[in-house]
Amino acid sequence: MDSDCLSLLPAVCLVLADPQQSPPDDTSLEKLLDWFKELHIQSNGQVLLQHQPCLLEFISSVCTSKTTDPAIISFTLKLTGLLAATKQGFHLLEEGGLLLCAFEREACYVCDIWEDASVRSGWLQGLLNMLKHQNALDFIRGNGLIKVVLQLQNDRSLFVASLANQLLVHILNFLTSSNMTNGSDAVGSSVSSLRSDWVSVSSEIMNAVVEALRSEDHPRVLLGLRLLSLVLFQCGEPIRSTLWKDVLVPLEVLINRGSESLTQTLMTVLQAAVRTPLLGQSEYKVEELLEAMLGHGNRKECFQCAALVVKLEKCPEISKRKATGIILLPLQCVSTQPQTEVETNLVLNEQLSQKASCISLLMQSLSSLAELAHTKYLFDDISIHSITSSVVLLLRMCSGHCPSSLLHINASIHLIGCCKVQRCGLDTLGPYHKCKDILITCYMGDHVCSADLFPVLEKRMWDLRWDVRDSTLEFITQLTVTGFTEALHTSGMVSVLLSSLADTEGYVRASAVAAVGEAVTASFHQAALERNSNLLEKALTQMMIVLSQDTEGFPRRAVVKAFTSWLKGSHPVTALDSSLSSVLSLGGNDFDWEVKMHTLELAEVLMEKTLTCCPYMQNVDFSEKTCLTQTLSRLKDFGLFDLLFNSLFDCDRPVCEKACALLVRLRTLTAETADLDHSALVLNVCGNRWGDEVQRRYLKKQRAKASACATDGILDLNDMQRMLLLSSDHVVNSPQSLMEDILSAAQESEENIVDCY
Repeated sequence: MDSDCLSLLPAVCLVLADPQQSPPDDTSLEKLLDWFKELHIQSNGQVLLQHQPCLLEFISSVCTSKTTDPAIISFTLKLTGLLAATKQGFHLLEEGGLLLCAFEREACYVCDIWEDASVRSGWLQGLLNMLKHQNALDFIRGNGLIKVVLQLQNDRSLFVASLANQLLVHILNFLTSSNMTNGSDAVGSSVSSLRSDWVSVSSEIMNAVVEALRSEDHPRVLLGLRLLSLVLFQCGEPIRSTLWKDVLVPLEVLINRGSESLTQTLMTVLQAAVRTPLLGQSEYKVEELLEAMLGHGNRKECFQCAALVVKLEKCPEISKRKATGIILLPLQCVSTQPQTEVETNLVLNEQLSQKASCISLLMQSLSSLAELAHTKYLFDDISIHSITSSVVLLLRMCSGHCPSSLLHINASIHLIGCCKVQRCGLDTLGPYHKCKDILITCYMGDHVCSADLFPVLEKRMWDLRWDVRDSTLEFITQLTVTGFTEALHTSGMVSVLLSSLADTEGYVRASAVAAVGEAVTASFHQAALERNSNLLEKALTQMMIVLSQDTEGFPRRAVVKAFTSWLKGSHPVTALDSSLSSVLSLGGNDFDWEVKMHTLELAEVLMEKTLTCCPYMQNVDFSEKTCLTQTLSRLKDFGLFDLLFNSLFDCDRPVCEKACALLVRLRTLTAETADLDHSALVLNVCGNRWGDEVQRRYLKKQRAKASACATDGILDLNDMQRMLLLSSDHVVNSPQSLMEDILSAAQESEENIVDCY
């Protein structure tokens, strides 16, 4: 804040403290608080309070008033905590009795204002802002405020309850910082290593967690578990290990009780524990608790638990193996011959016999297998071929093709026409295609599996549900990316992809464009275009129709991205040259700003590809200058300069920024080349959008034509780039403007709403 802002501050404080005035909206108050934070960082808290006594008067007035608006009280509590974050500011506020006035325990319940959630959250946030030094912690402890915070853990407002948890963790974490302890940070070190006058602080919070976990009240147990997980994630020693020892017995009781509603929260606690040094030490039983959560696959919640264990980054291998075995059970039970282990799992069979739980279990199993594919936990004893074959068989069952050997399984009835399982199955197969050395036999050498998969895909491509067609196209794209183009051609799927470019649903057309684009790209890499010579020609023809005629933005964006991908490829494709000019023209004049951005990205790739064919150095000879001229002339013929200048004056700022950046790069290149032949780069200024704008701003209609390089010189690109990088509200979004609006709103009628920017 400058001196002008500071001069407005006393008047603003008077307006905010006046109960008769309508308070500014919450956004304005938050912005004002942000500016106070910036000022507080730049200067010393004591300096601000000493030179602005109006702040002390404002805090005193608001805290003693019983009619102030709750939003103003909340703002004041946050501001008070912020000003007390330095020792100097803390002492000034304490000397004036303002800290007690704002935060003392008795003051919290004296009036109905405390019933407003914004006041309670402001009180908590104020304490969080203040807790930056030892005096603040002494103030919280000495005035019994920890009890209030613990009570707010159970607040009916989820935001307030979450903030209370954050404050409790912040207090514990503050205690474990280096200047609070006697220097011991080893696992298992005692709480006694804390300063003796703060042992009671940690004990009060930790005892509350233990009591919550022992409670029969389900919401209270959840709150205790959430606080425990936060402590494990954020706090150090000795708090972490001491609290874990205290909660170990009630935690074991909760896990062995097997409450399905607590599974997710309990796993969050264990996930936090395995990321700490507690893991691997027998006395803390982290591995035992994980094993107990997994059970033997004979409880409903064990499948959910196994799915969560699979996602753990750091986990004992024995637990990961056990979890993997459990998530494979539903898939094995449905898609293979009955095995003794599966037959005896009555809980699993019961769940698979009911449609809702059957579909849920299979989706959980499939998605967990997809998670495994992205990790290092692909164990040697797990057959990927078996997994993929089972998933393909599952897809066939969803399409109504069930082997006679599996007709006895009730789940087969639930799967017929199940779109969710089909989509999840395809998503599962995708990552496993990265294991190409194993799967090459599954999908190209194994004719049975190939014959199973592609009819399922083709049937899904004609499904009445657009999301089924869309997910199938995404899966086919994954197949193409990982090198199965030849299988797609021989199966006839490429013709299905081309026909999908005319689908009735825009999302499907966009996915079809991506799939066709990848098929063409893969053909480049495999030199297969000679065998499929009409693929590129058909793709270009239909994609140009989509770009010029499609009424939805998603397919048009996909077309431009496909051209960019082709152009980026290592294999030059001369057949694209005839279409690039049209793509740049259509994309640059599209109504969708993202299409225009993708077109500029295409132009950038075209620039790089074209200019790298003409190596440029600062000391160039005549032939190299001629080469550069010819290269720029070629870009002009493609319509690149018209695209960039049109985009420079576009109504969408990101488009202008991108175009300006590309023009600056071109200007740098041409400026370093003396005696460049500008006659080959003459552009027609009249009769187009950008030309009219250039004439109006810079040429004053004195010229009809100008060189592209000369136009770069006429335009102040550096200044344009600087202005474009500024935020659109950089003029009005300032503390001074905000304060002036607050003051003007106070002077006008109550109906005048302050602009919240």
